[in-house]
Amino acid sequence: MANRGELSWISSEAARRAKSALAVALSFAILLGGMGFVSWKGYGMYMDWRQKDDWIGEGDQPVQIVIESGSGWGVVADSLVAANVIKDPNLFTKEALKLADGPKQPGTYNLLTHLPAKTAADWLNDPKRLVTTTFTIPEGLRLVDMYQILIDDAGVTQEDIDKALEAIKADPTVIGLNPAAGNNLEGFLFPDTYVVHPPIDSDALSIFKQMAGEFNTLAESLGLEARAQALGYSTHDIVTIASLIEAEVNTPQYAPMVARAIYNRLAAGIPLQVESAFRYGRLMTDGIPYNDPITSASQNDASLPYNIYINPGLPATPIDGPGKAALEAALNPADGDWLYWVTVNLDTGETKFTASESEFWDFVAEFDSWCVANGNPAGCS
Repeated sequence: MANRGELSWISSEAARRAKSALAVALSFAILLGGMGFVSWKGYGMYMDWRQKDDWIGEGDQPVQIVIESGSGWGVVADSLVAANVIKDPNLFTKEALKLADGPKQPGTYNLLTHLPAKTAADWLNDPKRLVTTTFTIPEGLRLVDMYQILIDDAGVTQEDIDKALEAIKADPTVIGLNPAAGNNLEGFLFPDTYVVHPPIDSDALSIFKQMAGEFNTLAESLGLEARAQALGYSTHDIVTIASLIEAEVNTPQYAPMVARAIYNRLAAGIPLQVESAFRYGRLMTDGIPYNDPITSASQNDASLPYNIYINPGLPATPIDGPGKAALEAALNPADGDWLYWVTVNLDTGETKFTASESEFWDFVAEFDSWCVANGNPAGCS
């Protein structure tokens, strides 16, 4: 057994050895840390060298770039450098020119900072990177309701719409409005689904220009002006008739028959008595809600605009935006002697036609019975 002196010596020796081992371990750790630091610095310097002219990788932070209409790649390159998307504008332009003379579509693009030049060029030719706004204008919609869709779905303000309407009133050619329209937009802005690219073409004037252009394209494809003249009517007349058809027909198959009944009444000098036109007139001239009840006194007031209950001929303007089917029906009416039509079932859209006034009233009674049996849904009153 070791004595007290020996134990003291052993304890001191153990402590000395432990300190020595700790010192070696610390020195080794410091050495490794130093090597790691040097290695990290070296890697950083290496990456800086590799990215001297171009970024490497898949990008970093989201950024949006707006490309104005007519911008060439040189102008775009400067914008990308300023936004820290690319490093070398010349390298980017070289890559971009392999694809096209300029971006396929002006607008706002979703990119990332620190993109390789080739990636940036590819993304600016990728429609998926383009910010778009899509909205739909249904057939038969009135202008006042269309404006609300532009506000709700296209991000247009009422102030912007008012400003555009003033410009169009002063000069309808600013949107290429069909000459037959005069300076009235109703019926001459084609109902369709539209895609715009903010902030380039998403203002009200640009949207109206696009819609007017779509109408003109369709009118040309239909031969609208020549076919209208062949029927003895003007382009404006045909669009007005088409708008009446759009308002009156729930099922497209009946559109050519309604067209014929309208033409027959016009030829006979009989007032069209189209309720939707009368309601449109009250709304536009007096601000009376479209679905408010119609009084017999107002029906007999010949001074009211759009009162085609007692005034023969067409209303002064179209009453909505007709679609292609309604325009085609107006240009190609069915054969028949009908003077009256009544939709007798709002669920199926079934519509009945006749040249007899007494039979017409039978159809009205049939429709009234359907309304009562179905709880008088919207459209019955």
